[in-house]
Amino acid sequence: MRSRVLLATVATVGLLASGCGSAKTSEAQPGAGNASASTKTTEATKKMDMSSMDMGSAARPSAPAKMICSADIRDAVRRSFALSSMPAAKPSWSKSDRVYSCTYRLQGANLALSVQDSLDKAKGRTYFDALQQRVPGAKKIRGMGSFGFPSFETSSGNVVFLKDGKTLRVDASALPASALPSGFSRQEAAFSVASAVIACWSE
Repeated sequence: MRSRVLLATVATVGLLASGCGSAKTSEAQPGAGNASASTKTTEATKKMDMSSMDMGSAARPSAPAKMICSADIRDAVRRSFALSSMPAAKPSWSKSDRVYSCTYRLQGANLALSVQDSLDKAKGRTYFDALQQRVPGAKKIRGMGSFGFPSFETSSGNVVFLKDGKTLRVDASALPASALPSGFSRQEAAFSVASAVIACWSE
């Protein structure tokens, strides 16, 4: 199953890696094309550099953090969950712990995205490591599924990545089975959305 999700992810990366805000005219098709998933994924992630983005301040979230509620990620959620329309997204910002959150309501339950928006890469790594220790059942994502970044996932539906001090968490654990894409687990659905955010962190 993970190979199918990765192939769908490669299609998503291809749509988004050139920069969020670009027009999207087609749906991601799992397994499309003949090039290997590992080659396409590596080429896309090599381009990812957030150095030119607004990285935030003590009082406000960064541009990468706010992307989890952007039109591009709303569309990625729509595609990942095969929705007939764009989902509503509710953002929130906790200045005290620098966590920017975006909640998507799917069939009466929450798909929760968040970014711990550290302004310091070392502190961001410390936060990521501590989170990995306290999340039950956390397992490192290995191989091309990690996109070369520190990351972990849980069978309950959490997927977490660290990039440039920013800890992205996608939590699909509250979703009912009826809200998931056909044949996907919560973990796989969360990975699909997380990969879209990672692709969006490319400008």
